Amino acid sequence: MAYVVSSPLQVTRTSNGGSGKRSVAARGTVSSYTGTRLSSSSLTGYLSEASERGLDAASLYKHFSLSGTQRRSVASSPTDGREPAAKAAPAPATVTVGFDVPNSQSAFASSSNFAFAVKEKPAAKGLLSRAFTPDTQALPSLPEVSTLTQHGSGNFFPDVDTTLLHDLQERHSVFHTELVSTAYMLAAKAHAGQHRKDGSSILSHCVMTSLQLAELGLGAESVAASLLHEVLRVNPGFRSQMEEFMPASVVQLVDRVTTISEISQLYRNNRDSLGEEKMRRMLLAMEDVQAVLIKLACRVHNMKTIKALPRDKQVVLAQETLDIFSVVANRLGVWCLKAELEDLAFSILHPEDYETLKAQVAKRQDPVALERTIAKVKAGLDARGVQYEDISGRPKNLYGIWLKMKASGITDLSQVYDVTALRVVVTNKHDCYVALRVVQECYRTMPNRSKDYIKDERKANGYQSLHETIYGEDDLLMEVQIRTHKMHYIAEYGFAAHWKYKEKLSDEDEWLDKEVQYKKWLTNYKLGVHDKKVRPNGAPKVDSALKGLGMHLLDAQGGSMDDLAVDPFLRHDRFKLQAPTKQHVSVVVQTQDGIDTREFPIDFPAARLSADLGVDALPGYAVTVNGRIPAPSTVLKCGDLVQVVTLEAALSRSPPDRSSGSSSQRQQTLVFFPGSSTPVAVPAPSTSAPSAAAPRAAGLPPVAPAPGSVRRVRVPSGGRTAMH
Repeated sequence: MAYVVSSPLQVTRTSNGGSGKRSVAARGTVSSYTGTRLSSSSLTGYLSEASERGLDAASLYKHFSLSGTQRRSVASSPTDGREPAAKAAPAPATVTVGFDVPNSQSAFASSSNFAFAVKEKPAAKGLLSRAFTPDTQALPSLPEVSTLTQHGSGNFFPDVDTTLLHDLQERHSVFHTELVSTAYMLAAKAHAGQHRKDGSSILSHCVMTSLQLAELGLGAESVAASLLHEVLRVNPGFRSQMEEFMPASVVQLVDRVTTISEISQLYRNNRDSLGEEKMRRMLLAMEDVQAVLIKLACRVHNMKTIKALPRDKQVVLAQETLDIFSVVANRLGVWCLKAELEDLAFSILHPEDYETLKAQVAKRQDPVALERTIAKVKAGLDARGVQYEDISGRPKNLYGIWLKMKASGITDLSQVYDVTALRVVVTNKHDCYVALRVVQECYRTMPNRSKDYIKDERKANGYQSLHETIYGEDDLLMEVQIRTHKMHYIAEYGFAAHWKYKEKLSDEDEWLDKEVQYKKWLTNYKLGVHDKKVRPNGAPKVDSALKGLGMHLLDAQGGSMDDLAVDPFLRHDRFKLQAPTKQHVSVVVQTQDGIDTREFPIDFPAARLSADLGVDALPGYAVTVNGRIPAPSTVLKCGDLVQVVTLEAALSRSPPDRSSGSSSQRQQTLVFFPGSSTPVAVPAPSTSAPSAAAPRAAGLPPVAPAPGSVRRVRVPSGGRTAMH
């Protein structure tokens, strides 16, 4: 075997003898030395042959840019090192390796671009190393490559229609980032020709999901993951492309959303086994809030296009949305998603009540009048010199109004006074009453509707606020709430938290209180999610009512809690924000016996699942975590999906977790999965038919005789192995 090099971009390899004949040529201009056979395997051999041919050192370096004591391709099979005998052979076929670069407008179109002078000095290192070591003095400046598109990923996806991407870029700046643009290209490629039940493309669903998250203020990683959130579910084989173009954080987000979708489907099919509160707590406990937010946005669009499904499936999906996802959105403090999910589910479950109430409420809600009312109250506060933290308003959602009327026995909408609401947050208790006088001066009030929950009517749960009902702009009836930022903290994060009031939880649950408090703070102050409430022009799109207390400076893991900018109120033990201490992880476990949620200790290794679930006694079965065979070092996390499946089914899924290559002590087979240079230990398939009694004893069906053993086949292009 020998190599011939005519330029840094021209390599010809010939292989003679019984092993066959090949030639591989990278793109470049062939020189007069192409085809010259170099039989030596050392630098001395190179120099000797160069001397015989009359080549000086500069010509040698220019034309022979590969060297080494062992000259063979990393993709070729090992040889015994013997030199094959020279035989005459027909010209081998040429295979082009690399990207096709158009001959015109290309920096690589002419060999003259690579004709550079080389300093004559002894080779201090191998020629291969020198050939690929940048030398700013030796390499000339290359002409600009004009074939690149405005998106960095355009060269890799030349056939992708970017019309939707351009529309997204006009709507939000996050779609201009290279990460999100590349994610769009990947999604378009993965979902080409794939459509949903309503006839729309799957890509359009991903686009609408990502747009909603962008409008909520989430960053590029979340938006990129939302564009790809359906890829692994409908096309698991696309994982390698995703891992090539996307950072690990985005791939992990997509994995997490895929797992949530699978658990959601299992819940709809097994409502009796998986309780509502178990599902809510498990989703809330997931470490990555962004994955939950992506799933919430995904469900919003699914509910908007639900009419394409049969009526029975519509009802099941709507009930799950109402029982699980809207509650989780409320606990996370994402009011806009919670309201939208509730109303969409309401329209499916109670269509007649929904249409009737919608027509009535339309006369009582006017966003323009609400905005004008807020502007006038703001001007009055400014005139009085009242320092306020936040002024916001919101229309009450239809399902919330319907629930309130049902709970209170009200049949007339005129008896509901908070169909539209306005909130003012100030810095001290005195300013609460000053702000109340401003509101009363600006608008007439409804008699007998003023309530003082600060002095006159004390709430047992600690809730404090001033309530007034006014006729705002265009006589729009609305309720006004006025409170301090400390009162607001208690009403949103403390004992009187609104989510607990709405859910009417009877039992005290310290873990749940801390978890909701922490995740709500994480969503609003670390991720900066917009609440989409009506605010004065120029005001922040997020709830800034607690910034005066230094809420945005807190670090629940410790570190800035003692900062002077943080109010002492937030350092008090009763109100201190702390990440909850987890005592266990909650996962969904599915076997042939059924499905349920189970709790495991923190850092429970996945390698122990086989023994814990009794799979060790079942040849031909394996345990998967989130659809993949786990690496021995994998530990369980909240929200994982653990399944007992046949080994054949486990191996047919996406590649396993490659975070570790060590093997466990039980009998296993080392399998090389595509994309992995390290073998992964999987339960060894039985060479004989397993006993039917063992599976039945564990509630599993009898196992068919195990398929043939796993073969390791060498893939020429990358030196990896594949399974057949």
